[in-house]
Parts: sequence; C-alpha cells; structure tokens
Amino acid sequence: MSTTHRVLVPFELPDADPVPPVLVETLAATEVVLLGHYGLPEQTPPSVGRDQFEGDAAAELDEVARPFERASVPVTSRLVFGKARDKTIDRVAVEEDCDVILTPGRAEAVERVVVPLRGEANLDRILSFVGELLAGTDASVTLFHTGEESDRLPGEEILATASDRLVEAGVDPERISRQLSADADVGRSIVDLGDAFDVLVLGETEPSLRDRILGTVPAQVTADTDAPAFVVRNTEGPTS
Repeated sequence: MSTTHRVLVPFELPDADPVPPVLVETLAATEVVLLGHYGLPEQTPPSVGRDQFEGDAAAELDEVARPFERASVPVTSRLVFGKARDKTIDRVAVEEDCDVILTPGRAEAVERVVVPLRGEANLDRILSFVGELLAGTDASVTLFHTGEESDRLPGEEILATASDRLVEAGVDPERISRQLSADADVGRSIVDLGDAFDVLVLGETEPSLRDRILGTVPAQVTADTDAPAFVVRNTEGPTS
C-alpha cells in the first residue's frame, strides 16, 4: 500500500472555486493534475474559444495552482476548451494516469474521513489511497458498509479486512472505526451521514469510468453533499 497516487482535480472555468487550503495540505504526498475545463456554447468551436479566452483562462488556472505549489505539491496543469466536461475528465484522467479524481467541496478541517465499501473490487487501491491520505493528517476514518440485511456478514468481513489492511499500512487502530448499515439505498445512506464526515473517499466498482462521472452511487453522493469527495478509479480490466 505504498503506491504514490496521482489525483485529478477538475475546475470549471471561468470563476472556478479554489480547493480549500486544508485539502491542499492533505495532498502533499500525492501528485496532482489540475484540469481547467472552459465550457463553451454549443455553437462555438474549441479553437475559437481558445483564441478568445486562452490568456485569461491560463492565468486563472495558474492562480488555482499557486496554493498547491506553495505547499510543495507536484502539479501538472491541463487547460481544455469544449462542451463535454464529463468526457473530458474521463479522457484526461486516462491520459495523465490519474487513479483518483477529486470533487472539491467545502472543508474547514480534515478530521473525519468516511470510506464506503461494497466489496473486494478495487479495495486495495481504495485502501492504499486512504492510507496515504491519513498519513498527511491526524484524521480518524470510518469504514462504512451498507446493503441488504443479507449482506450483513459479508459486510462485517469486508470492514474487518479493510481495517486490518490499514493497520498493516501503519494507521493507528484507534483512528479506525467501522459502521454497518442495512439500508439498501447506498447513496442515500451515505449522504444521510451528513455532518459525520469532512471528506469522503469513494471507489469505482467497475473498470470503466463511463458509468461514473459521475454515474451511479458516486454521482448521487457527490451531487448531494457539499463535502469534498475523492473517487478512486478502478483501473484494472477493460476500459470500455
């Protein structure tokens, strides 16, 4: 679980919201790719948009990058003009070899991290990133499983396995808690945690990004909460 992760942080230009300073600090151990997506009207070709807006957009992206640079976070910047934001995020994530995508939100502190888990799929990569995130903070982590009542025993086993792996990676057991829910509505049950967390770490359960950005459960959760959410890509298997 010593992998260094590469995090894609998308911004919608112009007038992008900055990443909260406490979140920048948690990324000190990672590599970051800042994606500035400048949305264009349907009738405007990307080449025309670039000719008109590139100077201002590049200056804004530089300003967004400055807090990361001050925190000594390795940063790569990409500026894209177009209409299909979600497809652009997918494409750049693959091109830049990013295995985590951050949906920035509001955060004044990073003290409580919640990690919903559904199964073994992508579990190693999710826990690797969680361990790296915790290494840069004093935050506690709640490993959360939700599903049908029949999932209870497998859910307990998944949470126990995940907890053991974090401990093996050097996380203090006292920083780890587990929560099991029988609510079948996965997305709703996570959102209902509300103020119980500052940061959310979600994992893709399919090898393709096509159903994610933000499709299925990660989409529902990131749309319904103001908390920052890291989505850990499942990069194994086919990509389509």
